[in-house]
Amino acid sequence: MQYAFNSSRFALRGWIGHGGVVYDDADSALYEVSESAFQLLSLLKDRVNHSPDQSGQTTAQTAAHLAGLLIGEAPEDTDVALVTSVLDDLRTMGVVTCRSA
Repeated sequence: MQYAFNSSRFALRGWIGHGGVVYDDADSALYEVSESAFQLLSLLKDRVNHSPDQSGQTTAQTAAHLAGLLIGEAPEDTDVALVTSVLDDLRTMGVVTCRSA
């Protein structure tokens, strides 16, 4: 699976060491996220594909790639499983979108 931040609907704001919030533009809801979830969403959000039309579409990333970026080394299977679990929770909320690899 490849994951991407749903930037067309959600905004992300965070504070180092304190986690963050996700703002849902559709219904003006705020969702608090943990520090690790905020870091994960930040990685997804920062991966912007600068296409010629500057559409701002986020580039999809795999859970294994994201886990490696988070820990700074090759992830173990348990690391990837934890990242996948968080991503699946965020996908349920609509904050993250996914597509098949």
